[in-house]
Amino acid sequence: MREVYLFLFIVLSAFSIKAQEIYVSSGNNITSYDYVSSNGSDENLEFRSDSGTNFEVGYLHSFNNYKLLYSIGFVYNEFNAEASSFGSSYSWKTRYIGIINKFSYNLSNCCYNTGLNTFLTAGFSTSTLAGGDQFINDNFYDLAKSEDFLGVNIQPFIGINSQYNMARNFKLTLGYNFSKAFHLFNNSEEKISYNTHQIKVGFLVSLYR
Repeated sequence: MREVYLFLFIVLSAFSIKAQEIYVSSGNNITSYDYVSSNGSDENLEFRSDSGTNFEVGYLHSFNNYKLLYSIGFVYNEFNAEASSFGSSYSWKTRYIGIINKFSYNLSNCCYNTGLNTFLTAGFSTSTLAGGDQFINDNFYDLAKSEDFLGVNIQPFIGINSQYNMARNFKLTLGYNFSKAFHLFNNSEEKISYNTHQIKVGFLVSLYR
């Protein structure tokens, strides 16, 4: 997997030379867990949403006179949650890194390079666990040793975002996504997925003058 990320980093670096725009965004994840244990111990758990950080950096390319945009980049996500059962408390803190791909369709009638533009966005990311902790009362567990959290995590999403032109080569962005992330190749009886509401702000910088 490290070799894959290295390859994609080299490709992204090459593309960025010809990219129309480089983007950076960051924000907040509000995540709830869907968890199924192998012995039914999850049936009495009362799950609660928790917040975490998201960060994204990549490049954007346009098609059809800026009506359709394609983006690829690196993404960092924290998917956190809490739960309780019969006086016991639980919490999960996970950190994922990966690659994100998305398409955005311009819903605005105005020109892309002026004013405010709004986009319908859909895409997916693939990522792996960079680190994670589970706490059961005062006991700590390293999630890097748990098969439930290892492997490839795929996160399809849909959302809406806006871009506001501050200058010819600089735009501010604001967006909202909803996603459901789950693990591929998980053959165990224990299953986990993440439902996430994501709000992010950022900026775009054009490489053309």
